[in-house]
Amino acid sequence: MNRSIERWQLCNPSAMASQQSEAARVYAFEDARHDILELHDQINRMRGILACIAYPRRGTKEESMNLQEYADLIQGVYTSDDLRA
Repeated sequence: MNRSIERWQLCNPSAMASQQSEAARVYAFEDARHDILELHDQINRMRGILACIAYPRRGTKEESMNLQEYADLIQGVYTSDDLRA
């Protein structure tokens, strides 16, 4: 992400809109757009993994995967630090 969650939590949109330069506002919008799209991608990846676990498709490898195989699938997408954040 371009900005940390903490940075977004602490920002004051009203102050940003009224006290920052036009360039600073544009950069903030660009950061927001990038971060929103990145979060959307992360959510979709996680939804895919959860769907695979909760609703394995019949006749596919998903149907017979064990816990370690699911862990390997998740670890292929996320690091330990990603999941602790």
